[in-house]
Amino acid sequence: MAKSDADKNLSVKMITDVALGCINQARTDKASKVGILLCEGDDNSIDKAVYSLVFPELCIVPVGGCSIVSRYTPKIRNNLLDLGIYVFGIIDRDALSKREIKNLNYRTGVYTTKLPFIENIICAPETLEIVCDIKNLDFELLLNKIETELLKTLWQKMKEALPINLGVEKNERIKSLCVGVETRKKQILKVVSKDNILYSYRDKIIVSIVGNALGLQGKKPYYNEIMEMMKNPDYSLRFAKVFSGFIPKLEFYDLEYEILHP
Repeated sequence: MAKSDADKNLSVKMITDVALGCINQARTDKASKVGILLCEGDDNSIDKAVYSLVFPELCIVPVGGCSIVSRYTPKIRNNLLDLGIYVFGIIDRDALSKREIKNLNYRTGVYTTKLPFIENIICAPETLEIVCDIKNLDFELLLNKIETELLKTLWQKMKEALPINLGVEKNERIKSLCVGVETRKKQILKVVSKDNILYSYRDKIIVSIVGNALGLQGKKPYYNEIMEMMKNPDYSLRFAKVFSGFIPKLEFYDLEYEILHP
């Protein structure tokens, strides 16, 4: 038990040191950074690229998985409180309910994306419209191709997962899918169609499908290409505005109050 606690403390210290190093470097470069945002991924991941664009006033510190972000955000916040540095955390929403998201934020100060994964954000229609402008592609044609393929993929997964007879001819095009759940207290009905599938499809295969539709042969080339596009000063503000719509606004808490009421 003692060794486990020591490992945890060392991890918190390491992340705290990285966060402080980021803040100090920003001050050396005369960049205006008022706090830290812990996120998933690593220094080369799409997570850091997206959040750096949306929150230029924060140092973005990737720490790995969502559990590390949730566990360490409140500890590092306490460590840096006396230094007047804000500390936030953000993770993918995944399948969390609204109640679970609210409890997570209350307990840990960690926020979640509004869409299931960061991949949904970089594959949202609004993002793809910018991509098409840059690559001079027909947006409506590309969007229809992607949405059709996603519905087909989801349909295949449903057929494999549900041991019931759902007979649809091979040449029929799926327009929408519906899943209903009834409990003692309520009925839940989820309709997935071309209008919402890019926002709600909770599977990172979405990036592969978008990449293939763009002729990039899979997800890694799409990650790389969109990160390069985001660096383009002619389009970076458009990307930031779109991404901001799918990421919650961070509430800057009262540092003096937190110090006096730990």
